[in-house]
Amino acid sequence: MRLRKALTTLRLLTSVLLVAGLLTAGAGTAQASTAGFRGVNWADQRDNFVNGVLHPSGLSASDTYSSAAAVADRVVGGLYAATGANTVRIPVNEPTVATYWGTYTGAIDMALTKGNVIFAYWAHTGGRPPNLAAFHQMWDRVIAKYGSHPNAYFEVINEPHGYSTTDLNNMYHDWLNRYSSVPRGRVVLDGAGLAQNVPAVGGDSRLNGTLLAVHDYSFFAGYESETEWADHIGGYIGAYASRTIATEWGGAMGPGTKNGVYFDAIDYGVPSGSYMADYVRGVSTKLRSLGMGSVYWPGLRDGDWYSMTTRTGSGQNIALSLTNPSGLQQLRHAWGLGDGGSTTVEIRNIATGWYVDGLGRTTDGAAGQGSGGTSTSQRWVVENAGSFVRFRNVVTGLYLDGAGRTANGSDTGQRAGSTATSQQWTVVTGKARGNDVRIRNRASGLYLDGMGRTATAANLGQWGDSNSTNQQWRIVAAG
Repeated sequence: MRLRKALTTLRLLTSVLLVAGLLTAGAGTAQASTAGFRGVNWADQRDNFVNGVLHPSGLSASDTYSSAAAVADRVVGGLYAATGANTVRIPVNEPTVATYWGTYTGAIDMALTKGNVIFAYWAHTGGRPPNLAAFHQMWDRVIAKYGSHPNAYFEVINEPHGYSTTDLNNMYHDWLNRYSSVPRGRVVLDGAGLAQNVPAVGGDSRLNGTLLAVHDYSFFAGYESETEWADHIGGYIGAYASRTIATEWGGAMGPGTKNGVYFDAIDYGVPSGSYMADYVRGVSTKLRSLGMGSVYWPGLRDGDWYSMTTRTGSGQNIALSLTNPSGLQQLRHAWGLGDGGSTTVEIRNIATGWYVDGLGRTTDGAAGQGSGGTSTSQRWVVENAGSFVRFRNVVTGLYLDGAGRTANGSDTGQRAGSTATSQQWTVVTGKARGNDVRIRNRASGLYLDGMGRTATAANLGQWGDSNSTNQQWRIVAAG
């Protein structure tokens, strides 16, 4: 629901509702959810935890007001064109506002002509301002210039893990009193800790009417299903979804190495392709179901394999290219735009290159393997079953089934759909490459195993946990 604040009486009504915490504010409007925020972060290549002046990617110390405006025109305009965003989150800190303000405002002023700007304060270390007087001087200057701008939002502190909950809420309360002229619907308060505990802040009635912020990343936990990741961020948010924006969440968009494991670029259109795909898909689905806005980390950050776009050129010649279309599809899905991608996949063995194949069998029996990856009998629909998945063959309609077999080398079956745990599988990250996965049966604990077989219509096997590439699979979008 959106209420236009054109009339004085309507403005008064909206103010009353905001103070009561019944509505939250969007750009120039009041709303019953945050879904209107479709955002991306614009970040410093060094990350934003900088003890000095911040330079979001494309900006530099040599810029002027005019050249910074030109950079923002290219970057923010390019981000919005590439993704469909209407909000950009930019970092501020004490040195940036004290010594770079005359330049930085060029970029900010340009960004404000294009949509919402969330000013987010970053403490360079320790999760709290190193000097409270300097922190207030910074916000004094920011609020004096932009406090009345309808597109400007103010995230008081990013990831305030240096505070106890009591001290954090007291600091927030003091901030709101100091800047009481700023509508509460344009103030964003991070949850306690690393913005992980929204109820700890949302439950303080002194802070009613403000927006809240949550962060979640794949390295915050170690789940292996979309459902678990969805529940994870849902637990961070609690009953405050209507006031909350996910001002940071994101996954790897390009190839890279994490903890010594190499990842190819991930196809996020594929369910259960890897733990990171589970995270992105699960969080995207949860944000969409809650009607929440979100701000992807990062829309642009040079050198970051999470970056949704890649920059070439400088100044007025900056151009942005999309890094991973399937990642964008998930981001837009979170925003309530489009769907989450196909659920029809092919499952290819790393050792042999052969595919899991229903072989056209329509009665209970063994599942097989085939070459090529072109037959429709090698296509499987992935269905979520709580924290597990089931695989249904497109041609036969039968489900991949461990068949209750617990001996190494036993066949993997396919059977008509049931609630049996033998038809439920966990997809876990492989031991060699980040995108490769292992597929473990819930009932038996055995892993799907190609057994090194390359004969036509060879049966698919199962085996206990091993380091063999016979147990390594790549799940790819069908076709």
